[in-house]
Amino acid sequence: YSPTLKEWTTHTGIDIAGPLGGEVRAALDGVVDRIIEDPLKGIVIILAHDNDLKTVYTGLSTDDMIRVGQQIQKGQVISGIGRTAAFEILDDPHLHFEVLLNGKRQDPMNYLKIE
Repeated sequence: YSPTLKEWTTHTGIDIAGPLGGEVRAALDGVVDRIIEDPLKGIVIILAHDNDLKTVYTGLSTDDMIRVGQQIQKGQVISGIGRTAAFEILDDPHLHFEVLLNGKRQDPMNYLKIE
């Protein structure tokens, strides 16, 4: 349920709670594929990895820590947790995280090692 939209909606990833401005780190080694300012999702960073795998980080605080084409290492800080996603503005601060394999959504938990 989306408190902002006041309706039930499909959720295409996972939300990872954290403080506003908290560090957002790359889940895997890769290359910055795209940096987008979406009117609903806010600042979005997409990293491309081997084997047509992509990770998507949404609702970020800044897009100026990295650039398209830049090599990124697993664990490298790529942005911060923001309040830029209009459709989740009433939610507590969090990172919205998605994984795509060959363009199809995957369960992100299969790609994260929680410590």
